[in-house]
Amino acid sequence: MKKINVVVPIYNEHEVLPELISRLQKVTSQCKEYDFSFIMVENGSVDNSLAILKEKKKDDNRIKILKLSRNFGCDGGITAGLKYADADAVIVMNADLQDPPELILEFTKKWEQGFDVVYGKIKKRVGGNFIRNMCSSLFYFIINSLTGGTFPRNVSDFRLMDKKVVKVINSMPENNRFIRGIVAWTGFKQSGIEFERPDRFAGKPKAGFLEVYRTALNGIFSFSYFPLKITTFIGVFMSLVSFVIMLLFITLFFVHGREVPGHSSVIVTMTFLFGMLFFILGVIGEYIARIYDETKNRPNFIVDEEIF
Repeated sequence: MKKINVVVPIYNEHEVLPELISRLQKVTSQCKEYDFSFIMVENGSVDNSLAILKEKKKDDNRIKILKLSRNFGCDGGITAGLKYADADAVIVMNADLQDPPELILEFTKKWEQGFDVVYGKIKKRVGGNFIRNMCSSLFYFIINSLTGGTFPRNVSDFRLMDKKVVKVINSMPENNRFIRGIVAWTGFKQSGIEFERPDRFAGKPKAGFLEVYRTALNGIFSFSYFPLKITTFIGVFMSLVSFVIMLLFITLFFVHGREVPGHSSVIVTMTFLFGMLFFILGVIGEYIARIYDETKNRPNFIVDEEIF
């Protein structure tokens, strides 16, 4: 019998957990041909999430609890779950029930057809914040434009991965992890299943604007050299602008005998040039920061307690 692990990173989801576990149990009971287990990664919650998980484990020993020492972010939680996975396939999903557990049945069918990765592709978002949905669409447009279409649009972290894919991902030591990007980068045979993403079952979104913004930047800077290349273009452009301005001043003074424009023109020019310069330094700084993180070689997660 094939084994399948379901990895669920959890952060302050006590309102959702009973329904999530109930639906997972119901769905997996329909797949008698697989041996399911649930790796619940408790990602530093400060509510009753851990207590609920421990209570549910008393009635279902398939539930394995991995308590992290603090919140390591969604990708850190997923990374922890993948490291502890020991099955023929691993399904990754969020705890908020925006990833419908019922789609697991479709994932397994695709997997049996020979696909190594089966991902959920969002066809429509029900509810949610309009601005956030728009920003999500914009992110996929930008990252696909910068990476030559490497990332399928509107793909979520909700996916099934064969054990050989998980093995490759676990072998990657990088610290700034963007799981969706890493899985796409590995290649293998991949297919998507469209679904309508419902609104949260309960509670509030745990990832605020800044967290989403950092994730987007991480995805772009981890999988594209375009920002570095554009800084070269900007540098050349700035040099040309400076040269043209210098020629303009020389022409006005020596050819036409006119005075060089006053301080206002100089201030505007310098402001523009310094603005471009600091933009370039900012982009370079993003890459240097990532290099610095890699040299520290800190772990992506720290396990505080294993309740298996």
